[in-house]
Amino acid sequence: MSRRRRSTMSEQLKNELAKDLGFYDTVQKEGWGSIKAKDAGNMVKRAIQLAEQAAAKQYQEQQTVRPQPQAQAYRPQAPSHNAQRSYAAAPATQPRTMSPAATVPPYVAQQAMANSHQHTSNMHP
Repeated sequence: MSRRRRSTMSEQLKNELAKDLGFYDTVQKEGWGSIKAKDAGNMVKRAIQLAEQAAAKQYQEQQTVRPQPQAQAYRPQAPSHNAQRSYAAAPATQPRTMSPAATVPPYVAQQAMANSHQHTSNMHP
């Protein structure tokens, strides 16, 4: 009992390959079941070659239509008009100093002030 498989290649392609490989007459007279295994293998090899050539041609056509971008060095873009910022240096006047209270959280400053009042009040009897 033989199994029938669905053909991957079209009849037209198989006939063209058989003509190219020289066993089309056998196929015409006796059918596809009468070809040698070697001929069938050669037909598959040739079909693969044709498919690879077609894929390579298609790939090259795509490359000529839209070439791949070349790798470029990073160049920062200018900010948009909405996001422009000035990085100019501040005028050289007096150096900015921060008050000690500005660098200390308020609750710590309040405790320090309370502690300093306690210490100073203990010094004067």
